[in-house]
Amino acid sequence: MTAVAVTSADGNTRPSVVQGAKLALKAVATHVDKTTVDVTGQATFKSKDAGVATVEGGTLTAVKAGSARINATYGGVTSPDLTVTVTARAA
Repeated sequence: MTAVAVTSADGNTRPSVVQGAKLALKAVATHVDKTTVDVTGQATFKSKDAGVATVEGGTLTAVKAGSARINATYGGVTSPDLTVTVTARAA
């Protein structure tokens, strides 16, 4: 395996979510032969900005407005960060 990438479940690489909402994430591993496999169920997701968004399993929960950097690790390989924008709820 050469790389891991994390996106929203629909493949969006610049997802935005409203405060209090949840967002499904997806992790895809790329092997040396360029084949890809969905490893969402086996990957470990991490939020570097837990005050903005938390991640448990493959589900992100938006905590407060801001930007959160999320990555996924699988097979000892960590993905580049996915930046998720959390917007404030309308008053």
